[in-house]
Amino acid sequence: MHLTEPTVGETVLRLALTIALCALIGAEREARERPAGLRTHVLVGLGSCLFMMVSIAIAVQSGNPGADPARIAANVVTGIGFLGAGTIWLRGDVIRGLTTAASIWATAAIGLCVGMGWYFPAVISTLLTFASLTLLRLAERKWFGKGERYPVVMRCTYEPHPFAIDEILQSLTALKAHITRIEFTASTDGTERVARIAANLPAQVTPYEVARVLQRLSFIRVIEWE
Repeated sequence: MHLTEPTVGETVLRLALTIALCALIGAEREARERPAGLRTHVLVGLGSCLFMMVSIAIAVQSGNPGADPARIAANVVTGIGFLGAGTIWLRGDVIRGLTTAASIWATAAIGLCVGMGWYFPAVISTLLTFASLTLLRLAERKWFGKGERYPVVMRCTYEPHPFAIDEILQSLTALKAHITRIEFTASTDGTERVARIAANLPAQVTPYEVARVLQRLSFIRVIEWE
């Protein structure tokens, strides 16, 4: 394979194309309030693209015909696994974030393709990844009976309790809610905690039913919906 260092114009083109392609995947994750959204996917793609171009530049400038341009890029594949692992969390027997981790991994591969100048594979891979995240989601609902869901955001104000979050999440899991994001804050005097929870509820489960189940927990003070 004959390698050439990308020109300024080619560098700009590759970086711009990487942003566009990765933003498409990231926007889908952002719309579903996943832990890694638009900015994360764009940055992962840009970083991968830059690493690939740096690898090519080093191989070309070294003047060594046996130089391996894949050395730096190969470490992207390994390193991106640690970032993807950060989006996965386990609660009881429920695992969340695997799809987002896979999308980050695919985004890194797309960035590497663009950095190498393989524009067509990068575009096709982006379209296939986006289709996997959207169209296959509809197929899962139809063929595997996962049912329709709708997003909700709730604010649970509760008294400090060592197992408060575990019991809240267990109650939501029992209702077959898919939790997508959790944020925690505390009052200045430390007498209250607030958990802002974004989740997707099954069509047959109403917010009223969720509130009724959570209010059975002795430490819950207020439940609000955004």
